[in-house]
Amino acid sequence: MQGVRTWLLAVVLTLSAFSICTTAQDDDRVILRDDSFSTSGPVWISVTCTEVSCPGMELVVTADANETSHSDSHHVQWAGWVDETVSWALLAEDGTDVAHLDLEVVMSWQEDWTEYDDLPNIVPPPGAQGEYPQIDTVSPCQLHHCAAIDLLSEGVLYVGALENLSDKDALRIVGDAGDVMLLNSLRGPEEMNMEIWQRNTDSKILLESISSDELESHYFDYPPEGELWLRLVHATEADYSPYEFEVIRFDDDTEAPGGGELSNPWTHGNPLPFYGHSSLLYYGHIAGEDPEGDSLLIDSGPKMHIEPNCMFTGGQGAVNLDIVLHERDGSTVVVTQNAYSCPDSIQTTEQTESIEFRITSVGAIAWGIYLRTDDSGDGSLVGDAPDIIWAPGELDQWWQVLTLGQPSFQGNLGPGDFVDVFAFNITEENGSYVRVDTIGDSVASYRLLTLNQVTGDVENSTDGSMMIVPPGTHALVIEIGDTNQTVEYRFSLPYNGPYEPEGGEYLDLSYRAKNFYIFAGIFLLSPLLLVIWWNRGAIFSGAPLASDIEEHERRRLRRLRERLAEALAEETVDESEVEYALRQMGDSPWRAVVQDWGEPLLRHMTEQIEICVWRISEGDATLLLGIRVADEPWELAAMRIHAPEGAKVGIAAVSPSRLFQGGEIFLDKMPADSKMFLSLTLEGNPSSLGFQLSGLVGGQPLAAVPNRVLDWSD
Repeated sequence: MQGVRTWLLAVVLTLSAFSICTTAQDDDRVILRDDSFSTSGPVWISVTCTEVSCPGMELVVTADANETSHSDSHHVQWAGWVDETVSWALLAEDGTDVAHLDLEVVMSWQEDWTEYDDLPNIVPPPGAQGEYPQIDTVSPCQLHHCAAIDLLSEGVLYVGALENLSDKDALRIVGDAGDVMLLNSLRGPEEMNMEIWQRNTDSKILLESISSDELESHYFDYPPEGELWLRLVHATEADYSPYEFEVIRFDDDTEAPGGGELSNPWTHGNPLPFYGHSSLLYYGHIAGEDPEGDSLLIDSGPKMHIEPNCMFTGGQGAVNLDIVLHERDGSTVVVTQNAYSCPDSIQTTEQTESIEFRITSVGAIAWGIYLRTDDSGDGSLVGDAPDIIWAPGELDQWWQVLTLGQPSFQGNLGPGDFVDVFAFNITEENGSYVRVDTIGDSVASYRLLTLNQVTGDVENSTDGSMMIVPPGTHALVIEIGDTNQTVEYRFSLPYNGPYEPEGGEYLDLSYRAKNFYIFAGIFLLSPLLLVIWWNRGAIFSGAPLASDIEEHERRRLRRLRERLAEALAEETVDESEVEYALRQMGDSPWRAVVQDWGEPLLRHMTEQIEICVWRISEGDATLLLGIRVADEPWELAAMRIHAPEGAKVGIAAVSPSRLFQGGEIFLDKMPADSKMFLSLTLEGNPSSLGFQLSGLVGGQPLAAVPNRVLDWSD
């Protein structure tokens, strides 16, 4: 949770992506990078050689038509005020490995958060009145998973400068008691100290002072009384020194689902959702002055083996954690008490309907909780389907009510779980024909039961074969014998039409419709003549049919896929070949590409977007990412790839070239009805991958988050 800095570092990465382009005209050195940008405010450019020496390294900066040069084999930098444009070039002797050069840049990113007028040197005296410079911000990332579009506005990245050794900068931060503050970093050419002050009508107190070398992800309480002030001072003798720091405020009044502060225990209504094999990543913050702490209630179900992933800042002993299972009858089952962390696994009972995490802390902390399971729910339920038939009038959300028709349903039976019960409704006045259509091979057996709607007694049954079922709600029972193996089953309940009771005499009146049959025959056959006319060239002269053109397109896509795999398999990747193949795929029909590449490893479809992920070749870490935009354009689009569990994942390369940092790719604008294909090379060894696409659609933030993660352990 790095806030605005996540996007800004992606921009800085562009500046640090050095590539040798030309040879300097005056000596044997090469220009490793030259660039320019428009800005107004303090600017700092720094390049550090991470090797023993980088011979001939020189930084040439032109700011507002004034050129300066700085040479050193280890570290070169420039700092100053820029009114319009700054351009710079980095040179070094031929043979310098660009991988051993680190670039840092501080510059104004947003006018509102840049020091144009000198800030006060001191925190104003107690009770002093005036219009002081201030930062008023609050993070939108509370409780629910934070999308990339939220990270862009999560906090404030403030840029200023200490003019000389005697200059100091003080700045008020808006907030109130109960808020949790986060200082992410403090960067600049010289070491500085960040002082945290409390000011009220009676006093001002220095709470703590942190060196820029030590300041990273520092959580602390907003003062319980008065105002919060930040003050920057030189830690060493220095001249003009730009600086950049990020501050984020987590408002305790907005952290609960309906607003307000999270309670402990949970009092905010229904549990938060559990999707498929996992929940979202839920997180929050607890102030040191909050003795009650927070609680988190997540939906679950019976007989689930859940693996919780819990993250707490502050180190060992910073939190006190209780985990309880909420049962259907209103009782609770304690999983753990007074723990410092989550257990490796949680086994729910036959009556579990939700899991609650109750967290307290000894100081300001951030917490995050994510649940996953390998147990897919029965049907669309979370967890196991009930083992018994409901009592009359007690059918509730524990039993899934199946629909007759096209959808199929699946589930599992196994050790300790030998029966699953589902409900289905019949609405036809005289009843309906019902049967079970099994899909695939399974040892599970099926029983259709018709129930008395008053007493609940079983009135009729079959082994899943066709039967007439009267109106009302009835039961489907799926069962296996005693076994130590997990058995999967899949089935559907096709709609076979209503039951029509026999009765009365039938007369053959078909002769009355003879003229209609003749008319209908001519009417229905007439489109055939049109089809023959359209394809007369193919029929009479041998011109290619649409199927021939389609086969040509398939061969072209197959060749593009082979070229892409071959180009990426080479020791030295030909980026032009990769980009050509990807752009050619982007010009092809989306459906054809999906058919050619086969079933994606991950697929997500909404009304606004469709995302597909394929592995380009077995055994490597390169993926093909396909994005199809619907009828509304996306702006400020960004794709985040993260590892819900296992080792951290990062992006090593993107083709065609895009801005990226860590696991974030900046996609910018995606026009309506467009397609995009990217080749992503990953680094790290995560056990699973998650994908999140965020952006602005119609001026409103929108996120596309697949409801499952990609298993990467293989």
